Amino acid sequence: MVVDHLEAHPGEAFTATRISRLIEKSSGAIANALDKLVKEGIAEQVNDRPRTFRLANG
Repeated sequence: MVVDHLEAHPGEAFTATRISRLIEKSSGAIANALDKLVKEGIAEQVNDRPRTFRLANG
């Protein structure tokens, strides 16, 4: 779900909270998924405060 959202909005950056509101899942679960996606190279963190993520450029 998180990957689908990021792929649907390439180049846009999102906080876990914003994604959680859009796909109606808990922000904690989204944050955990984003951390995993960063480790896998699928997403990248673009800001620390607030923690903001986007789809990695591949």
